[in-house]
Amino acid sequence: MIRVFLVVLVLALAACSSQEEADYKQAQKAIAQEHYRIALGYLDRVIKRNAPTNFPLEAAREAARISFFEIKDFNKAIQYHHFIVLHSPNEKERLESQKQIAEIYFNNLQNYQQAIIEYSKLQQMPHTDMEAAQYKMNVARAQYYQNNFFQAESEIDTLLKLKSDDNTRFSALMLKGNILVAKKDFVKAAEIFKELIKSYPEKAIQENVALTLAVCYEENLDFKSAVAVLEEHRSKYKPPEYIELRIKRLQERMKNAPGAKGFRK
Repeated sequence: MIRVFLVVLVLALAACSSQEEADYKQAQKAIAQEHYRIALGYLDRVIKRNAPTNFPLEAAREAARISFFEIKDFNKAIQYHHFIVLHSPNEKERLESQKQIAEIYFNNLQNYQQAIIEYSKLQQMPHTDMEAAQYKMNVARAQYYQNNFFQAESEIDTLLKLKSDDNTRFSALMLKGNILVAKKDFVKAAEIFKELIKSYPEKAIQENVALTLAVCYEENLDFKSAVAVLEEHRSKYKPPEYIELRIKRLQERMKNAPGAKGFRK
């Protein structure tokens, strides 16, 4: 009886493997013809069987690629990456798929609440200090986009204590400045933007930090400082007519507000 059972089991597994291989080959033919949705149908059949062969993982990898790059169905791409996270024996592959899940929620679906959850999972997986800083950065951005300014600032403050490269640090300080602007704390925001201009002059020009600093001064009715910033940096921005127009408008406001004496304490 045992021998008969083993023979039946082997035959069943062979039949299953043969069907999976056939479906996978049909999917490859459909992909070659750019019939991507038909291909996904075959790949889904392989994945749903989830037989103890290499085909389900290969199908999930191919399906994730097609869903993301070819048909832009980001929710389906997430499903396939979840399958890889759950079933791949390769730790590096599981980590990369989890990164893809978080990034799709953040960048492609703008589902910031779910992105925060997925980045939190990444922080529980093996990572470097640089990766930890990037995860914190994206969590802070997600909180900021949801107007959760306290949580966003808390994430940034933690990030700034970590080891990170200049690009990440610049982005973190820039975001903190924008958070402070959103909270209407223009004095503290201005200090951060001044630090960015001093420490990262080239990147500050690319990100128009001087213009943002001028806005901070203007919002706090310090028109003189706003004009001074624009005049100092006018040669670095094009077209120059825009800066000239900003300066003239500020000078008009200064004339109409003679009591403006700088930052109000």
